[in-house]
Parts: sequence; C-alpha cells; structure tokens
Amino acid sequence: MLESGFVVESKWRPFDLGRPNLERSSRVHFPTHAVFHSSSGNCSVAFGGRPLTARSIPVPPSNIGKHLAALLDSTDGTDVSFIVDSETFHAHRTVLAARSPVFKAELLGSMSEAALSTITLHGIAPATFRVMLRFMYTDVFPGDDELGESPTEMIQHLLAAADRYALDRLKLMCAQKLWSDVSVDTAASTLAFAEMYNCLELKKNCIDFFAEEKNFRNAVLTPGFIQLVQQFPSIIDELREKSGT
Repeated sequence: MLESGFVVESKWRPFDLGRPNLERSSRVHFPTHAVFHSSSGNCSVAFGGRPLTARSIPVPPSNIGKHLAALLDSTDGTDVSFIVDSETFHAHRTVLAARSPVFKAELLGSMSEAALSTITLHGIAPATFRVMLRFMYTDVFPGDDELGESPTEMIQHLLAAADRYALDRLKLMCAQKLWSDVSVDTAASTLAFAEMYNCLELKKNCIDFFAEEKNFRNAVLTPGFIQLVQQFPSIIDELREKSGT
C-alpha cells in the first residue's frame, strides 16, 4: 500500500479506466482525495495533498557514432586490414559486415577474403577509402576538410565507392551534393556519372534539367554533352522522350 492510500493489486491487467469501471473494480481502492472529472471520465489523484504532475527527464542525443569513430581511431579489437596503394587501414569485420552486404559476403561469407587478415583493394584511392570507412562507422557525411581540395571530384569517387559496396545512404547523400551543384556546364557530365553508377535519382533529376528547353540548348554546346552522347547514346532517346521532341 502506498503512503497516499492508493492500492493496486500486483497482478495488474489492462482495463477501461472510465469512471463506471473504476467504481466497480475491486482491484483499485481510492483515497478520499481522488477526483473524477465528469466531462472526460478521467481520474486524477493527489499524492500528499498535491496533484501529480508530469515531469520530463532530459535524454542526451545518440553518441554511438562518436564512440564508433573513437573505436576506429584507436584500432582496438580490429581483425582485418586493407591495403590501398601504399596505405594500410585497420577495421572490424562485424562493423563493415553490418553496414555493407558486399563486405558481409567478403568478410563473413564463403569468399576467399573471409580467411584473410589482410586484403588488398584495387580501383579505389586511399583518400576515398578513408572517408568511406569513417562514414561506415559514424553514418555522418564527411565535412569540407575531409573532401580535400576538389570536393566535387571526391564526392564523385565516394559515390562510385558507395555503389561498389552497396552503401545506399551514402550514395544518395553524394547524389544530393552533386545535384545541388548542377549547372548548364556540369549537367551532361553529371548525367553520364549517374548513368555509369546506376544512380537513378540523380539521373532523373538531370534528365528533368535537360527537359527545359533553355537548359538543353546551352548544355548541348558543352564538351560534357559530346562525351555523354559518345558514352551513352541511348540517353539521347530518353532526353527526347522527356522533352517531347
């Protein structure tokens, strides 16, 4: 029994808390200062003569990314190393497998890499792998200081790496960054890049950009458009279909 006189049996089961049910229930005994509200059918109870008020308990934001970043930096518990050109990166198999189905197949599956403690990677630059690896631990897009002197180029490489390792969120974040910088001069090269790495969202936006007659007239004069047509001639049909020409 509580000091307030409010008694509840230990084997509690949910039931309608309307006034009629509360009055009929043998499970709940009300102190004299329990007040029913006729308009809502609710009941409020005063403990120690004062109403019970809702209080909030502040909860800090998630800091798992910070902790995992510290784990990556410390190399504690690492069980796999990657050699990219002349640089070596240490990581945790389970973290990479949880983030990427490609790494999961390579590191925890039946592929030959699963038995290796050191894996050599080709077709990716050390700077790109470093940024991608940190994203896999923190889920935070790299800041300007991590993108280097050519942010657009780094983002393109990062999108290609995200496509390679099926990091869908990172891929879309890169696509959004590239799209935010699209202009008449860059639209064709960006569309070619989207087509090359199967980024459908970025491709759709670029095609919509070309669908505006003014943009199309100016973009076809750029070197990027000539390269686009040479690499992906079928794109012309898609552009014509979208523009209705």
